[in-house]
Amino acid sequence: MDENKLHLSPPKQMLPQRMDSGGPYRLLHCSGLGDKEGVMQELGKGVEPNLVDYDKRTALHLAASEGCVEIVVLLLEKGADVNSTDRWGRTPLSDARNFGHKDVCKILGAHGGYDPLGDSPALCCIIDHGEVDMKDATLIGEGAYGEVYLVKWRGTEVAAKTIRASIASNPMVKNAFLKELALWQKLRHPNIVQFLGVLKQADRLVFLTEYLRNGSLYDQLKKKGRLDPLTAVAYALDIARGMNYLHQHKPHAIIHRDLTPRNVLQDEAGHLKVTDFGLSKIAQQKDSYGYKMTGGTGSYRYMAPEVYRRESYGKSVDVFSFALIVHEMFQGGPSNREAAPETVADKTAYEDYRPHLASYIFPEPVKTLLRECWHKNPDRRPSFQEIIERLEKIHETMQDKIVLGTCCSCMIL
Repeated sequence: MDENKLHLSPPKQMLPQRMDSGGPYRLLHCSGLGDKEGVMQELGKGVEPNLVDYDKRTALHLAASEGCVEIVVLLLEKGADVNSTDRWGRTPLSDARNFGHKDVCKILGAHGGYDPLGDSPALCCIIDHGEVDMKDATLIGEGAYGEVYLVKWRGTEVAAKTIRASIASNPMVKNAFLKELALWQKLRHPNIVQFLGVLKQADRLVFLTEYLRNGSLYDQLKKKGRLDPLTAVAYALDIARGMNYLHQHKPHAIIHRDLTPRNVLQDEAGHLKVTDFGLSKIAQQKDSYGYKMTGGTGSYRYMAPEVYRRESYGKSVDVFSFALIVHEMFQGGPSNREAAPETVADKTAYEDYRPHLASYIFPEPVKTLLRECWHKNPDRRPSFQEIIERLEKIHETMQDKIVLGTCCSCMIL
């Protein structure tokens, strides 16, 4: 299965590993989550209320998107810019209107907020083919469904992912993709790749996403090998925050189902973003174990045992995959990399195989967390919200040890 996955061209230049995921960036995470205590803690540390991420989204954007009234009021009281615009020209009021949060709209409007996108309903995700010149597109990758190109849209470099005509010509399949893409349009999070719209052409479907020139986590691990522990934990926090957003999506949780290093990209600020939900399905909250996934879906090496055995599954399949990705970041690559991915999946599902956790590489709290995340019983795996809370403590402890002069590469907590 791995040979069918998206292969992006290696990035021209990787940014230095950054160490700030547990710092000011936490304000954005807490704001979107509605965590008032967390927001107050970060503001109390002196974090600026108008801090922006790579997409120029502020804490107020995120709180407005999620309808977090208390957070919106708090941020405005602390001097948040009510009309800050993100990379796509949206203000907090634009996002509040898009998601139908009327109370937030009233608050923002009373503070002078405006919506440059107008009073019309949410913008249609269909983009006129004349806005993108596919003739001058640069091929940057190829996946199971089609090619990926680098193009320009409204003066900005974006990624154009094509759906092959053999797939798009099937009405049922085409409608399924459009339904999935309509879901993507509503996703707004610093650790989720931004979907921009669908480019309709006669012979194929093309959808546009933001382009992250630093490539994937797979690219980085292949180039650099093992990451230092503090960076590995910071990256793990990025992924966990993006996945937590998907799993807590309303009215239905979003299960990624294909979480791998290739589907985690790095932005120019050094943060990671989760992408490619083409294989994801919506799990009803009232019955999160009521779905089945075929063994041919997803990448075998990262596949939860219940998936490989074609059993019912839930959100914890993503937690299992996440654990294997974190393991790779600490170790520098997958265990048994010489073995065929399907062989690894078979051993994982039927022999309870798990990668080795060497004490000289993995801090004890990380080892404990990974064992829980890849537990054979899906009900025993922690949620991403729990994972975030534990990783934040681990990250803070690691930073304290650095301050005390402990060598990061020798950290055994």
